Amino acid sequence: MKYIHSFWSKPLFDMENKDNRIFRHNGGFPNAFLFYCSWTYSCLTIKKYYPNLHLVTDSKGIELFKNVLQLPYVTFSNALDDLSDYHKGAWALGKLYTYRQQQEPFCHIDGDVFFFGPILKELENKNLFCQSFDHNGIQYSEMHPYVHKHFRNVPKAFEGDLSDTIKYFNVGIIGGSDIDLFQEYTAAAFKLIDENQDKLDAINVTLFNLYYEQFLLSNVIAKHQKEVACLFPEPDRECTHNFAAFHEIPNGSNYIHLISHFKRSTEFLEQMVMRLQFEYPDYYKRLLKFQETHLV
Repeated sequence: MKYIHSFWSKPLFDMENKDNRIFRHNGGFPNAFLFYCSWTYSCLTIKKYYPNLHLVTDSKGIELFKNVLQLPYVTFSNALDDLSDYHKGAWALGKLYTYRQQQEPFCHIDGDVFFFGPILKELENKNLFCQSFDHNGIQYSEMHPYVHKHFRNVPKAFEGDLSDTIKYFNVGIIGGSDIDLFQEYTAAAFKLIDENQDKLDAINVTLFNLYYEQFLLSNVIAKHQKEVACLFPEPDRECTHNFAAFHEIPNGSNYIHLISHFKRSTEFLEQMVMRLQFEYPDYYKRLLKFQETHLV
């Protein structure tokens, strides 16, 4: 199986919206240094257990991660240069474009996810797999009717009511061998955005990214009645699962995902930086040097 990180640089360097948290300046972290610490630590912890790790990015990403930070990916692709004309608020497009490029079984992993063991062994041979699921569609309840009322040519894949019977997926990790489903899913997302880029300045783009990334995927899977394996198979209806249980590594926790507000938590960020410094001191020193000369 091919393991993949993807990085689209355009949202990261969106200085116009650097103080607006619904955008992705600095990747949602308080500053650029912490973003690069996360990405570096994610790469190195995944690579420890899954050496076949590749980066899909753009030309700026190759300069950063290959030439400057020297991260040990097997290959570096600049395929995300193709997204240069897309709205900078549509930050999840880099991931979906990466899924769309795959022609063999793959596992995509977010850059704020850290592994502390060979945790994917039960998932690798599945047709479809994700991080986790729940039955809570409330985060889509604002965007779903708005899109159908105000957007042009909404693909049929977005039809359907919000329902507690649908499993909504979190895609901190996502993959499998069902390439046809990923093609259908990503084609619908890009059609919606291609037809409506002029609408994105008027909406909450964070909710919109979740909508075309996670709601759409869940809807397509439900329509085809596909089975999906999850790393965490029990639904977390109350959002009580601790995806940042650094204190339980390695016996009680072997997977960390700095979801949403976790990226702003001093407690969790300190743990991440200290682990990077202790476990991979050469990479940490390189990051410090980069910070001194480039980061603001």
